[in-house]
Amino acid sequence: MMSFQLYPKISVVTCAYNCEPFLEQSLASVENQTYPNIEHIFNYSPSTDATLTILEAYIRRNQHRYPIKLVYSEPGGVGRALNNATAHATGDVIHYLHGDDYYLGTDTLSKVACHFADNPDLVWLTGNFVVEWRGKRIILPQTIILQPSLEIALSMMNFISHENTFMKTAAVLQYGGFNENKEDVVEYSLWLKLMRDHRPLIINDEFCVFIIHKGSTSTGSVLRLLQAVRRAFHTQRKEHVLPLVGHYAERRSYQQLRGLLKRIAGWRSLLGMRML
Repeated sequence: MMSFQLYPKISVVTCAYNCEPFLEQSLASVENQTYPNIEHIFNYSPSTDATLTILEAYIRRNQHRYPIKLVYSEPGGVGRALNNATAHATGDVIHYLHGDDYYLGTDTLSKVACHFADNPDLVWLTGNFVVEWRGKRIILPQTIILQPSLEIALSMMNFISHENTFMKTAAVLQYGGFNENKEDVVEYSLWLKLMRDHRPLIINDEFCVFIIHKGSTSTGSVLRLLQAVRRAFHTQRKEHVLPLVGHYAERRSYQQLRGLLKRIAGWRSLLGMRML
Protein backbone atom coordinates (compact mmCIF):
# COMPACT_ATOMS: atom_id res chain seq x y z
CA MET A 1 0.00 0.00 0.00
CA MET A 2 1.29 3.41 -0.96
CA SER A 3 2.38 5.81 1.81
CA PHE A 4 1.54 9.48 1.20
CA GLN A 5 3.55 10.87 4.10
CA LEU A 6 6.21 12.47 1.90
CA TYR A 7 3.87 13.46 -0.90
CA PRO A 8 2.79 17.05 -1.60
CA LYS A 9 -0.35 18.70 -0.38
CA ILE A 10 -2.58 19.57 -3.33
CA SER A 11 -4.86 22.59 -3.33
CA VAL A 12 -7.93 22.06 -5.51
CA VAL A 13 -9.45 25.39 -6.55
CA THR A 14 -13.02 25.57 -7.83
CA CYS A 15 -14.65 28.69 -9.21
CA ALA A 16 -18.37 28.33 -8.63
CA TYR A 17 -20.82 30.66 -10.34
CA ASN A 18 -24.19 29.53 -11.71
CA CYS A 19 -22.90 25.99 -12.29
CA GLU A 20 -25.72 24.00 -10.71
CA PRO A 21 -26.23 21.53 -13.62
CA PHE A 22 -22.63 20.26 -13.39
CA LEU A 23 -21.51 21.00 -9.84
CA GLU A 24 -22.60 17.73 -8.19
CA GLN A 25 -20.53 15.70 -10.65
CA SER A 26 -17.53 17.96 -10.18
CA LEU A 27 -17.67 17.76 -6.38
CA ALA A 28 -18.19 13.99 -6.40
CA SER A 29 -15.01 13.61 -8.44
CA VAL A 30 -13.10 15.38 -5.65
CA GLU A 31 -14.57 13.56 -2.66
CA ASN A 32 -14.01 10.21 -4.39
CA GLN A 33 -10.27 10.79 -4.79
CA THR A 34 -8.04 8.19 -3.14
CA TYR A 35 -5.37 10.80 -2.38
CA PRO A 36 -5.90 12.18 1.13
CA ASN A 37 -3.51 15.13 1.33
CA ILE A 38 -5.69 17.82 -0.23
CA GLU A 39 -7.55 21.02 0.52
CA HIS A 40 -10.48 22.41 -1.47
CA ILE A 41 -10.88 26.14 -2.00
CA PHE A 42 -14.00 27.63 -3.53
CA ASN A 43 -14.30 31.06 -5.05
CA TYR A 44 -18.05 31.58 -4.94
CA SER A 45 -19.75 34.49 -6.68
CA PRO A 46 -23.42 35.20 -5.87
CA SER A 47 -25.45 32.97 -8.19
CA THR A 48 -29.08 32.84 -9.26
CA ASP A 49 -29.31 29.05 -9.08
CA ALA A 50 -28.71 26.44 -6.37
CA THR A 51 -24.90 26.59 -6.55
CA LEU A 52 -24.49 27.78 -2.95
CA THR A 53 -26.90 25.16 -1.58
CA ILE A 54 -24.91 22.40 -3.29
CA LEU A 55 -21.63 23.79 -1.97
CA GLU A 56 -22.90 23.98 1.58
CA ALA A 57 -24.06 20.35 1.48
CA TYR A 58 -20.66 19.29 0.12
CA ILE A 59 -18.87 21.17 2.91
CA ARG A 60 -21.00 19.49 5.57
CA ARG A 61 -20.20 16.05 4.12
CA ASN A 62 -16.46 16.56 3.90
CA GLN A 63 -15.42 19.19 6.43
CA HIS A 64 -13.86 16.54 8.69
CA ARG A 65 -12.05 14.76 5.84
CA TYR A 66 -9.92 17.62 4.49
CA PRO A 67 -9.73 21.43 4.81
CA ILE A 68 -12.35 23.34 2.81
CA LYS A 69 -12.43 27.12 2.36
CA LEU A 70 -15.33 29.11 0.92
CA VAL A 71 -14.24 32.52 -0.39
CA TYR A 72 -16.85 35.02 -1.54
CA SER A 73 -16.27 37.54 -4.34
CA GLU A 74 -18.36 39.56 -6.73
CA PRO A 75 -18.44 38.36 -10.36
CA GLY A 76 -15.45 39.83 -12.16
CA GLY A 77 -14.24 37.27 -14.66
CA VAL A 78 -12.52 33.90 -14.43
CA GLY A 79 -9.01 35.33 -14.07
CA ARG A 80 -9.93 37.40 -11.03
CA ALA A 81 -11.73 34.46 -9.43
CA LEU A 82 -8.71 32.18 -9.94
CA ASN A 83 -6.29 34.72 -8.49
CA ASN A 84 -8.59 35.42 -5.56
CA ALA A 85 -8.76 31.73 -4.65
CA THR A 86 -5.03 31.16 -5.21
CA ALA A 87 -4.25 33.72 -2.51
CA HIS A 88 -5.86 31.34 0.02
CA ALA A 89 -4.06 28.18 -1.13
CA THR A 90 -1.64 26.51 1.28
CA GLY A 91 -0.81 23.42 -0.78
CA ASP A 92 2.52 22.68 -2.44
CA VAL A 93 0.76 21.96 -5.73
CA ILE A 94 -2.35 23.64 -7.08
CA HIS A 95 -5.00 22.62 -9.58
CA TYR A 96 -7.97 24.52 -10.97
CA LEU A 97 -11.13 22.44 -11.26
CA HIS A 98 -14.07 24.55 -12.35
CA GLY A 99 -17.63 23.79 -11.32
CA ASP A 100 -18.29 22.31 -14.74
CA ASP A 101 -15.14 20.14 -14.82
CA TYR A 102 -14.54 16.78 -13.17
CA TYR A 103 -11.63 14.45 -12.47
CA LEU A 104 -11.38 11.56 -14.89
CA GLY A 105 -10.58 8.88 -12.29
CA THR A 106 -10.48 8.40 -8.55
CA ASP A 107 -6.68 8.11 -8.69
CA THR A 108 -6.07 11.35 -10.61
CA LEU A 109 -4.53 13.29 -7.72
CA SER A 110 -2.52 10.25 -6.62
CA LYS A 111 -0.92 10.03 -10.06
CA VAL A 112 -0.10 13.73 -10.04
CA ALA A 113 1.36 13.57 -6.51
CA CYS A 114 3.65 10.73 -7.61
CA HIS A 115 5.05 12.79 -10.47
CA PHE A 116 5.91 15.66 -8.16
CA ALA A 117 7.30 13.33 -5.49
CA ASP A 118 9.51 11.58 -8.05
CA ASN A 119 10.72 14.91 -9.49
CA PRO A 120 11.47 17.25 -6.55
CA ASP A 121 12.49 20.13 -8.85
CA LEU A 122 9.39 19.86 -11.01
CA VAL A 123 7.47 23.14 -11.24
CA TRP A 124 4.57 22.16 -13.49
CA LEU A 125 3.18 19.33 -15.55
CA THR A 126 0.51 19.06 -18.22
CA GLY A 127 -1.42 16.32 -19.96
CA ASN A 128 -3.89 15.91 -22.79
CA PHE A 129 -7.07 17.94 -23.10
CA VAL A 130 -10.28 15.97 -22.56
CA VAL A 131 -13.65 17.42 -23.48
CA GLU A 132 -17.12 16.07 -22.99
CA TRP A 133 -19.57 17.02 -25.69
CA ARG A 134 -23.14 15.76 -25.72
CA GLY A 135 -22.24 13.03 -23.24
CA LYS A 136 -19.21 11.74 -25.16
CA ARG A 137 -15.58 12.18 -24.12
CA ILE A 138 -13.07 13.26 -26.72
CA ILE A 139 -9.33 13.24 -26.06
CA LEU A 140 -7.34 15.97 -27.79
CA PRO A 141 -3.72 14.74 -27.53
CA GLN A 142 -1.99 18.12 -27.58
CA THR A 143 1.03 16.60 -25.82
CA ILE A 144 1.98 15.24 -29.26
CA ILE A 145 2.15 18.86 -30.45
CA LEU A 146 4.04 20.07 -27.38
CA GLN A 147 6.70 17.35 -27.19
CA PRO A 148 8.82 18.19 -30.28
CA SER A 149 9.18 21.91 -29.51
CA LEU A 150 7.27 23.43 -26.64
CA GLU A 151 8.35 27.00 -27.43
CA ILE A 152 7.30 26.85 -31.08
CA ALA A 153 3.98 25.19 -30.23
CA LEU A 154 3.09 27.77 -27.58
CA SER A 155 4.20 30.63 -29.82
CA MET A 156 1.50 29.60 -32.30
CA MET A 157 -1.45 29.03 -29.95
CA ASN A 158 -2.34 28.22 -26.37
CA PHE A 159 -2.11 24.44 -26.63
CA ILE A 160 -2.02 23.93 -22.85
CA SER A 161 -5.29 23.64 -20.95
CA HIS A 162 -5.23 24.63 -17.30
CA GLU A 163 -7.80 21.90 -16.64
CA ASN A 164 -5.07 19.30 -17.24
CA THR A 165 -2.17 21.28 -15.79
CA PHE A 166 -0.81 21.14 -12.24
CA MET A 167 1.68 23.67 -10.86
CA LYS A 168 3.64 24.52 -7.76
CA THR A 169 1.54 27.08 -5.94
CA ALA A 170 4.57 29.29 -5.32
CA ALA A 171 5.29 29.43 -9.07
CA VAL A 172 1.76 30.64 -9.87
CA LEU A 173 2.25 33.51 -7.42
CA GLN A 174 5.80 34.24 -8.56
CA TYR A 175 4.88 34.52 -12.23
CA GLY A 176 1.89 36.77 -11.75
CA GLY A 177 -1.05 34.38 -11.79
CA PHE A 178 -3.83 34.64 -14.35
CA ASN A 179 -4.86 37.40 -16.72
CA GLU A 180 -7.77 39.42 -15.39
CA ASN A 181 -7.96 41.58 -18.50
CA LYS A 182 -10.79 40.27 -20.67
CA GLU A 183 -8.74 41.05 -23.78
CA ASP A 184 -6.34 38.20 -22.94
CA VAL A 185 -6.60 34.44 -22.58
CA VAL A 186 -6.82 33.72 -18.85
CA GLU A 187 -3.84 31.36 -18.53
CA TYR A 188 -1.77 32.00 -21.69
CA SER A 189 0.59 34.63 -20.22
CA LEU A 190 1.32 32.39 -17.25
CA TRP A 191 2.39 29.54 -19.54
CA LEU A 192 4.62 31.82 -21.61
CA LYS A 193 6.32 33.22 -18.51
CA LEU A 194 6.75 29.84 -16.83
CA MET A 195 8.15 28.27 -19.97
CA ARG A 196 11.06 30.71 -20.13
CA ASP A 197 12.49 29.31 -16.88
CA HIS A 198 10.87 25.92 -16.36
CA ARG A 199 9.99 23.26 -18.87
CA PRO A 200 6.85 21.35 -17.86
CA LEU A 201 6.69 17.61 -17.58
CA ILE A 202 4.57 16.70 -20.62
CA ILE A 203 2.60 13.55 -19.91
CA ASN A 204 0.63 11.58 -22.47
CA ASP A 205 -2.18 11.07 -19.99
CA GLU A 206 -5.49 12.65 -19.01
CA PHE A 207 -6.52 14.07 -15.64
CA CYS A 208 -9.60 16.24 -15.94
CA VAL A 209 -12.64 16.53 -18.20
CA PHE A 210 -13.87 19.87 -19.56
CA ILE A 211 -17.59 19.90 -20.37
CA ILE A 212 -18.61 21.85 -23.46
CA HIS A 213 -22.00 23.40 -22.93
CA LYS A 214 -23.94 26.49 -23.84
CA GLY A 215 -22.58 28.49 -20.93
CA SER A 216 -18.88 27.60 -21.48
CA THR A 217 -16.69 30.69 -21.33
CA SER A 218 -14.70 29.99 -24.50
CA THR A 219 -16.49 27.15 -26.29
CA GLY A 220 -20.17 27.76 -25.72
CA SER A 221 -20.65 29.05 -29.26
CA VAL A 222 -18.74 29.73 -32.47
CA LEU A 223 -18.63 33.42 -31.58
CA ARG A 224 -17.05 32.69 -28.19
CA LEU A 225 -14.50 30.40 -29.80
CA LEU A 226 -13.53 33.13 -32.28
CA GLN A 227 -13.26 35.61 -29.44
CA ALA A 228 -10.94 33.20 -27.62
CA VAL A 229 -8.69 33.02 -30.70
CA ARG A 230 -8.62 36.81 -30.93
CA ARG A 231 -7.66 37.06 -27.25
CA ALA A 232 -4.84 34.56 -27.84
CA PHE A 233 -3.29 36.80 -30.50
CA HIS A 234 -3.67 39.80 -28.21
CA THR A 235 -1.80 37.93 -25.46
CA GLN A 236 0.98 37.00 -27.88
CA ARG A 237 1.53 40.65 -28.79
CA LYS A 238 1.52 41.71 -25.15
CA GLU A 239 4.08 39.04 -24.22
CA HIS A 240 6.26 39.81 -27.28
CA VAL A 241 5.79 36.40 -28.86
CA LEU A 242 5.83 35.68 -32.60
CA PRO A 243 4.56 32.41 -34.13
CA LEU A 244 7.45 30.02 -34.86
CA VAL A 245 9.90 32.48 -33.24
CA GLY A 246 8.91 32.62 -29.59
CA HIS A 247 9.91 35.43 -27.25
CA TYR A 248 11.26 37.81 -29.88
CA ALA A 249 11.89 40.61 -27.35
CA GLU A 250 14.92 38.62 -26.13
CA ARG A 251 16.36 38.02 -29.58
CA ARG A 252 19.51 39.94 -30.50
CA SER A 253 17.99 41.02 -33.81
CA TYR A 254 15.00 42.54 -32.03
CA GLN A 255 17.22 44.40 -29.56
CA GLN A 256 19.36 45.73 -32.42
CA LEU A 257 16.26 46.89 -34.29
CA ARG A 258 14.92 48.65 -31.20
CA GLY A 259 18.26 50.37 -30.70
CA LEU A 260 18.30 51.53 -34.31
CA LEU A 261 14.76 52.90 -34.08
CA LYS A 262 15.64 54.79 -30.91
CA ARG A 263 18.64 56.36 -32.61
CA ILE A 264 16.53 57.33 -35.60
CA ALA A 265 13.95 58.88 -33.28
CA GLY A 266 16.75 60.76 -31.49
CA TRP A 267 18.15 62.07 -34.79
CA ARG A 268 14.69 63.25 -35.90
CA SER A 269 14.17 65.03 -32.61
CA LEU A 270 17.59 66.67 -32.82
CA LEU A 271 16.99 67.80 -36.41
CA GLY A 272 13.62 69.24 -35.42
CA MET A 273 15.20 71.28 -32.63
CA ARG A 274 17.87 72.63 -34.99
CA MET A 275 15.23 73.69 -37.51
CA LEU A 276 13.50 75.66 -34.77
